[in-house]
Amino acid sequence: MFTLLTRGIPSLKTRGFLKVKYPGSSDVYESLLEDSNSEDGKPKPPDVHIRMPRIVNACPPGSPSLRLALVVLSIGAASHFLLFLDSVVDNLLPAAMPFFLSVYETKENANHAWEMLVSSRIYGLAIGCFIAVLLSHQHGRKLPVVVGTILDVIGVILTLLITYVPHGVTVATMGRLINGIGQGMVQTAGSVMLSELPPLKKRGTVLATLTMWACMGELGGMTISLDEFFGTPELWQWAMGFPLLVLLPALYIICHAPESPRYLFLENRENEARKAMSYYQSPVDCKQSIEEILMEKQFTLQMVKEKVDENGNSSKKERDGLVTSIIERLKDGKFTRALLIALFVQTFVHLDDWLWISYSTQIFENFGLTSGKAQTASLIMSLPQAVISIALLGCFDNFDRRTLLIVPTILSVIFGFLAIVFSSPLLSNVLPLFVVIPILATFDLSVAAISGESAYAIVPELFLANDKVLGSAIVGIVQNGFGGVLTNCLLTALNKHGISNVLIPFVAMNTVYAVVNYKWLPETAGKTPQEISRHFSAEFPGTNVFLYLKHKSSTFLAYLRAKPVLVNVISFIVQLVCCMFLLDFGVNLYKSIGK
Repeated sequence: MFTLLTRGIPSLKTRGFLKVKYPGSSDVYESLLEDSNSEDGKPKPPDVHIRMPRIVNACPPGSPSLRLALVVLSIGAASHFLLFLDSVVDNLLPAAMPFFLSVYETKENANHAWEMLVSSRIYGLAIGCFIAVLLSHQHGRKLPVVVGTILDVIGVILTLLITYVPHGVTVATMGRLINGIGQGMVQTAGSVMLSELPPLKKRGTVLATLTMWACMGELGGMTISLDEFFGTPELWQWAMGFPLLVLLPALYIICHAPESPRYLFLENRENEARKAMSYYQSPVDCKQSIEEILMEKQFTLQMVKEKVDENGNSSKKERDGLVTSIIERLKDGKFTRALLIALFVQTFVHLDDWLWISYSTQIFENFGLTSGKAQTASLIMSLPQAVISIALLGCFDNFDRRTLLIVPTILSVIFGFLAIVFSSPLLSNVLPLFVVIPILATFDLSVAAISGESAYAIVPELFLANDKVLGSAIVGIVQNGFGGVLTNCLLTALNKHGISNVLIPFVAMNTVYAVVNYKWLPETAGKTPQEISRHFSAEFPGTNVFLYLKHKSSTFLAYLRAKPVLVNVISFIVQLVCCMFLLDFGVNLYKSIGK
């Protein structure tokens, strides 16, 4: 605070207060007017002390759209661009295999070590999502994004040491785990932040940039690991360090950007929130967004019930602990129903990506391509999806989210089915699979890019403002835990069972995915969180089924009580089956011991 001293206001001859309204603020500051006489008895001009706030984080000059774009791109670079690290390890497998064989001696052991290296980052993503909840609960959106980006940088540096330090594979695996933790934090808190920074009309496009970054990362990983760049036994480890070129500028931009205005409004830090809003949005958009946020706060206040003591007096509710708040939110049917839909949407949208991005080079080699041609085929496969994801940004908000999710999934089912048919023994000799499979994989990844953009836009939009971090984190933990298990066994499954057998459950799940989303997923494009929330019932999911089963079971038990002979017969059959099972188990155990 500073004091402005003003002399020479002769009209103010009495003691009083001067009210001053600071521009851009709703606060009114009062200053005491001192009226005193000089030594000769004549009145002297009064001193007017005006206390004004220190200007902190004043909005810098320039275009709000440019500032918003830089922050959006930086968050995407620190999160989804790091899929680069998954696609690069796919193409680097042939170049890295001599080093892994020198360490693990057999190809089987080398493959297992490589699977652990690949999947460790995905397990880290799940951990990072959980840490993001812990930090966001107390410190908002920006801090987890900054800390996560720093961990991204540390993880990449550790991965680069794989061939230069003792136990380098272990160090690199830990580096990828740390990198995954960082990305999980940025992915969770960053996606929530991205849903809160832009005006409503641009929200879908901003969230769609995440998939655009993912596609660019996949393409970059495929490119940098070619033999012409770093895809050689001497240089392969350096290919995994390329993300540092985008992570360091992204970290600088994020550190200098303000906190999410919506979060600041929810924390009743209105002056900071208005300054942050002017950083990201134009004056016209600011006005509309602030009105929307205030309506959202009012809606939230109406949902919050005050605690009442035994005498009926209401008490002010203090901030609950994290575990308590999570349990309370899970009891709310609106949150739990939105969470179940979000889990389904995001966990299974990337089934095709888990397969093609992680192990496409190995798949193409299995179908007859040489190592170099398999790498080139993987690169060409990634080009169309990158072009489509960038082009879609220009018109993303002109389409329904559900359409962009369901239609590409149906096309993915068709392409997967064709891959199964053409790789069957009957047709494998008719058409060359080393040509057919890369083409079908290219189409599959292209439509997956469209559905992925829609899924990453839908998930944060399903939750109310206070639930976005928690909901997005739970979704991220489940998705990446599932992906870690999947990638940890896919390479072995592909080499053992073949692509056609692996694709069968993928195609079946994509069919279920399209049907479930068509029936239960609400449209979120152009809608406020309050409008989307009205789609979900406050009743906890499964309540009606539980009551129905409870009624039926009580009726069935009453029937059994009236029929004691039937109960005895059922009991005898169950005991007989258990005895037969135990006898069979005992005989087999005795035989194994005898051997």
